[in-house]
Amino acid sequence: MEPQVTFSIIFLVVILLLISEVEHRALVAMLAALLSVYFGTSYNLFSFHDLPEMMELDVVMFITCVLILFDAIGRSGLFDFIGLSLVKKVGKRPTLIVLMLILLTTIFSGISTNIMVVLLVGGITLKVADMLKLDGKKIILLECSQTDVGGLLLPISSIPALIIVTKTRMSFFEYVKVSIPLVILSTIVALIYTKFLNLTKTGTGTYKEETLDPWSAVKNPTALYRSFIIFFCFLCSITLYDRIGLPPSYLAFFFATLTFLLSGLNPDEIFRNVDWSIPFFVGGFFIFIGGLERSGVLDQIAHVIAPLILNTNILIGAPLLLLFCALVSAVIDNVPVVLFLYPIVRDIAMQVGMSPQPFYWALIIGGNLGGRITTFGSPSVLTGVRMLERAGEEVSLKEYVKIGLPLALSQILLGMAYLSLLTFFGVIK
Repeated sequence: MEPQVTFSIIFLVVILLLISEVEHRALVAMLAALLSVYFGTSYNLFSFHDLPEMMELDVVMFITCVLILFDAIGRSGLFDFIGLSLVKKVGKRPTLIVLMLILLTTIFSGISTNIMVVLLVGGITLKVADMLKLDGKKIILLECSQTDVGGLLLPISSIPALIIVTKTRMSFFEYVKVSIPLVILSTIVALIYTKFLNLTKTGTGTYKEETLDPWSAVKNPTALYRSFIIFFCFLCSITLYDRIGLPPSYLAFFFATLTFLLSGLNPDEIFRNVDWSIPFFVGGFFIFIGGLERSGVLDQIAHVIAPLILNTNILIGAPLLLLFCALVSAVIDNVPVVLFLYPIVRDIAMQVGMSPQPFYWALIIGGNLGGRITTFGSPSVLTGVRMLERAGEEVSLKEYVKIGLPLALSQILLGMAYLSLLTFFGVIK
């Protein structure tokens, strides 16, 4: 049997397992990795020495260290302190609090990593939801979806954007003049969408003005101050990592170690509470994607679809490419999708005499907005789902799709119309 046929079968089986949820997603990813390694080495597509590179250990290490870092910082009471301060400042106005959480998620996602934002804002949300009898599950799922919108804000806000900007040498101003209006419009759509969801629960919350003392959640003020400083420095370092000259994985490892040294917490206790299913899922899925790449499955899909899109009128072709990229990113990590489609888009656009810029933006927007269509397509959504599961709130794929799909599709359609409009008026050229 040819390698492409074998890996196509593996691809279909893995997707069906993830959609049906008959097995844990981490186990599915590990099974996919095992099958990819066995058949990949049997077909001589790669060797065992290639596995560390295929697994993208830097990404897995970064995710793991962020999980460790935020579990440690959370134990200092920092997240509870922020949540109580927010509730005390806004008062008993649930609608306003939900809008503030959505806005904070969008802004923080533009200057930090999506997973870190989910852990931060999600922790605050769980605290606030309990006090005001809000539906924390729905709010967190909305926040997870909105992190990918915030990922469009700056050239460094997401990996797909960073890939395209680096390869095309797009300037900072060229990027933000297109991205910022789209982020604003998409956020407005998200805020309006909250009006159609029932975000309140029956019963009475635990909100009492006299008990809203943020310091009541803090056992050790010194640890709180240290955690805040560590968090602030970590946020700044991740934002400026390219100028610092150190990779994000090293910075995350450094600050996780620093937290252990300064917090006085028992490392064994933190390690026991880290959600290890996330790095196992991500690492296994990266190996699986590497097998699809080297077997030629993704390359063949891209070569079949891309000419059909790029040979049409640019005002139609670019939005269609955006939609295709978004749909593929819903089941496959957006990084390899963008990496594979970029050279194909560039070459075909040049051959037919079209400007490639609208198609580059299609990859940026589609790659960012498509992952949250499913629970396994976006690391931030996966993190949010696992956070809810650890809090005793089970989230099925059907339940997530019911809440997140209308918002995701509306923002994708908005992105398609926005891209076509800016191309028509020559803003993107």
